[in-house]
Amino acid sequence: MNQQLLPFTAQEGRTFANYVVGGNGDLVDRLVRPDDGFAALWLWGPPASGKSHLAHAACHWQVGRGAKVAYVPLASTPEDPEVLHGLAGYDLVALDDLQHWLGRLELERALMGLYQGLVARGHRLLVVAQRPAAALGFALDDLGSRLRAASSWEVRELDDAGKGLVLADRARRRGLEVTPPVLDFWFARRERTLSRLLDDFERLDRAAWNEQRRLTVPLLKKVLDL
Repeated sequence: MNQQLLPFTAQEGRTFANYVVGGNGDLVDRLVRPDDGFAALWLWGPPASGKSHLAHAACHWQVGRGAKVAYVPLASTPEDPEVLHGLAGYDLVALDDLQHWLGRLELERALMGLYQGLVARGHRLLVVAQRPAAALGFALDDLGSRLRAASSWEVRELDDAGKGLVLADRARRRGLEVTPPVLDFWFARRERTLSRLLDDFERLDRAAWNEQRRLTVPLLKKVLDL
C-alpha cells in the first residue's frame, strides 16, 4: 500500500502554484482553509476538469504544513477493504474516483469505517468523483447519507483562455512552446474539451520530438489530420 500513498512528486507537480483557477477560486480558498475538527469535502466534475489536480494540490499543501496525508486513487487501487486500514490516523485522506468503489457492500463498509475513524479523530476527508453524491447510488444507506451531507463543490470547467494556459504549461514542462497562432488554429478546428485537447497534445508532443520540430500549424495539420 505504501506506493499508493503520498505519490505527489510523481504527478507532474500538481500543486496550487500551477493550477489554472478559472472559476474555481472559492473552491481553492476552501481547500487551503484550516478546519477546526472533522471536515468532509466532495469534489465533482467531468473527466479532465482538474479534480485530481486539485486533490494532489490539497495534499501537497497539507504536507508542506507538516500534516500526515494519504492519497488513494481508487480507480487503480485493489478493491480490497484492507487498503483503507489505518488511514483514519492520517490528518487528510483524499479518495479519488470514489465511484469505482460504490455498489459493493464490503467496500462501502470499509469506507464507512474510515469515515467514522476520521470523524472520531477530527481529521479531514476529501472525496473526488465524477458526479455529486446526491446523484450516485450507495449500497450502504448510512454511508450515502453522510457523504451526501459533505460540503459539495463542482469543479468548473475552464474557458478557452484557461485551456490555453493549461496547454501552454504542459508544453513548457516538455520543453516546447504553444504560440497564440497555433492555439487559435487548433481551437478553431478541434473539439475543445480539455480531455480531447490533452489527448491531442500528447500526439503532438510525440511527433514534435520524433521529428525534432516545434509545435507549428503544419505539424498540427499533419498529426491531427486537419
